Amino acid sequence: MPTVYEAELGKLEEWVLKNSCWLALGITGVAFALRLAYSDYCYLNPDEAIHFGAARPTSWLETYEASRRVAHPPLFILVLHGILTLGRTELILRLPSVVSGTLALWIAFAWMRRSFGELPALAALSFLALSPAAISASTEVRQYGLLLCFVCCSLYATERIFSERSTLWALAQGFFLLASLLTHYITIVVILSLDVYILLRLIFDRVPRRILYTIAASHVALAVVLGWLYFTHIRLPGGPLSSTGMEYLQHSYYSKQIESPLGFLWRMVFWTFVRVIGSRKFAFLPMLAFLAGLVAIGKGRTKAPRLMVILLLSPFAVGLAAATFRVFPFVGSRHQAYLLPFVAAGISASLAWVNGRLATLLLLVGSITIAPLWVVLTKSDNDRRTQSRGDMTRAIEYIHRVVPQGASLFADYETRLTLEYYLARDDNSLDRLVPGGVEESLGGYHVIVPGDYEWVFRADKVLEQVNELSHAQGVAPGTPLWIVSAAWAETSLAARLPARADLDVMEFGRISVIKTTARRGSGVIGAAVSENSLGKARCLVRFR
Repeated sequence: MPTVYEAELGKLEEWVLKNSCWLALGITGVAFALRLAYSDYCYLNPDEAIHFGAARPTSWLETYEASRRVAHPPLFILVLHGILTLGRTELILRLPSVVSGTLALWIAFAWMRRSFGELPALAALSFLALSPAAISASTEVRQYGLLLCFVCCSLYATERIFSERSTLWALAQGFFLLASLLTHYITIVVILSLDVYILLRLIFDRVPRRILYTIAASHVALAVVLGWLYFTHIRLPGGPLSSTGMEYLQHSYYSKQIESPLGFLWRMVFWTFVRVIGSRKFAFLPMLAFLAGLVAIGKGRTKAPRLMVILLLSPFAVGLAAATFRVFPFVGSRHQAYLLPFVAAGISASLAWVNGRLATLLLLVGSITIAPLWVVLTKSDNDRRTQSRGDMTRAIEYIHRVVPQGASLFADYETRLTLEYYLARDDNSLDRLVPGGVEESLGGYHVIVPGDYEWVFRADKVLEQVNELSHAQGVAPGTPLWIVSAAWAETSLAARLPARADLDVMEFGRISVIKTTARRGSGVIGAAVSENSLGKARCLVRFR
């Protein structure tokens, strides 16, 4: 006979199963509130500012043309252009990602409930609700929240295709994959991964031919759209997808000069789970749970077909191949947002090794004790501790108060992108696609970026760069100069500069506003270099 303890656990399990949809709705609501908080507390990072700049032109046609200068397909930029009719605050700009990223949670729950059951689906939903990688995807003015939503929709539609022998769901799957492809090129990895799984299901499940023909027609449409994107966006001369524009991703590709294939495989998998959980120290825990889930599926301990193992492993295999041939980046970056539902499914399937009553207890205890600690101790890419909107507000107020209108602000390129939003987001004269180079005037200040593409200031050369540029402009020695830096992935510029008596430094979190004075020029050679740098600085192309 069951003990009183077991009987109580049985009642608890029954209650959770009966109310799983309401519990899922509550978890989704908490996730939505958490994402709203992150979105409203953080100022825009440079990548987000690029997307705002591309979406701000007045007409839809100019917005589409601007989207070609962003390293992604045009759909998200067009969605963002539409949302700008509601306003231009940070929260409104992030609203498409917040809504689509939250909707993805509910769709993922529905997919996993059909595949694994109520308890694993709730576990996966809780995981996705709190994962720093999922929060990042849902709170940036980037494509990844929309991508995550369409990927989850595709997975759900795929399951409905085979469980209901439905042509309608085959059409829906093609639509969601097409929307995903128009959102991010990395959808190709998802398409190939799903194709492996679908092909095997078609062979073993013997579905009607009408479904086969529908899926084939969808892939023809996908191929046509991919060809159009290739010739109109990817091959754009000097575009953002050129080799020079993608240098920062080199660590995400395989290089036989620095590591072995097995070493790259380990780095790929390990840093993927580090990003998913937000902790290097505990990354082995979701890795072990994922492996246990795969074994449980393979042994038939879940209601999912054993072929589901192929579906969950395929994105890793295809991603590894893509990174090996330097087609798409991998290894712990935001580009892996599409992996989240696959990882969550594998982890949730590991509950099949635990008695249902105990699994219910673990799920509830974990939600009450571990979940808050996870949120507090980890951080997403948009983190109010390093990107507080209050810091940016105080910095802009300080600039308006102490820097005269018409003065020059020397900024690195990542700061210039951010300043376009915070100094001139409501300037209607910038709501147009600029066909060529322009002399920067943002919010009444002349913004100068030294060099051809100085993404972030180097502390050991910034003062000399600024002095050379001021000398080339004919600025008299002793004239005040202002340097602005909104460091993103680095510590503040002020913290990296050596202490000097001639510097007046103000720090607002990672934002630095530095006042220095023009010194005598560095000679004929220095002046010649300065003239060249100044010419490049004044000819910046918007939406780069």
